[in-house]
Amino acid sequence: MGRIAGSITAAFIAATIVTMCAAEPALAGPAAALAQSETPITAGEAEKAGVQPPAPYYPPGQKFVNSGIPAPRPPDVLDTPVPTTTPTSTPTPLPPVKIEGVRTDRVPTPGQLLFDKTRAIAFEDPLNWSVTIFKKRHQLIVYYKGRLFKTYHAVFGRSFEPGTKLWEGDRRTPEGVYAIVEKHPSRRWDWFLTLNYPNEIDRYRYDQMRSGGEVPIADGRPVGVGGRIGIHGTDNPVLNRGDINWTTGCISVDDEDVEELTRLLPNGTLVIINP
Repeated sequence: MGRIAGSITAAFIAATIVTMCAAEPALAGPAAALAQSETPITAGEAEKAGVQPPAPYYPPGQKFVNSGIPAPRPPDVLDTPVPTTTPTSTPTPLPPVKIEGVRTDRVPTPGQLLFDKTRAIAFEDPLNWSVTIFKKRHQLIVYYKGRLFKTYHAVFGRSFEPGTKLWEGDRRTPEGVYAIVEKHPSRRWDWFLTLNYPNEIDRYRYDQMRSGGEVPIADGRPVGVGGRIGIHGTDNPVLNRGDINWTTGCISVDDEDVEELTRLLPNGTLVIINP
């Protein structure tokens, strides 16, 4: 029974294959020859022979729709940076600063601008002021809250030997860190701003030199360490303008300048004296 069923199934499959092959039209004539040929043919020849598929069909009235995707730019355009322009403006000149009793610069310094904005008694605090002196440059520079306020011209002791003051009468201006400890008027110098010379370093150096016999002897005893050093005016402004060091160890400025310094610098102001 199983053999009979298998024979019937095989016969059915064979009949189906024969029917499908009969439905497929055979290629004949020039079209078959062109399709089976290995020689290249043109598109026109293939179309005449019915080998090339028909052209795509576009329904009538179809319109092109823009996708919105921008077309790519050439590489040279992509790689070239686009220049940008920055608007420029003319800086506004700083207004003049008026500080009572002080001659300010035509172009205000940062310290003068800051001082002009002060509306409290902060300018009376010695910690907000400092003075730096350069003997070789003949400069006395004032700072307010760490900013340059004003530069003054100054002259110093008339000793021909450089260096700091060592003892009384050597006519040298001290070098080191000091402070203004007193301010008082003077008939000769207009105003006198006393510094705390000698400080501890000055005294220690003097004691070492005295112990080593380096301090000069006057009237049978070593001269003292000295004192009464300060910032004062001048009774001979011609020497000051000529950069002539003429004092016995003090710092001299013009009378107008010492009056300004007296108004500006409170007692306790730091004063640093450099060579």
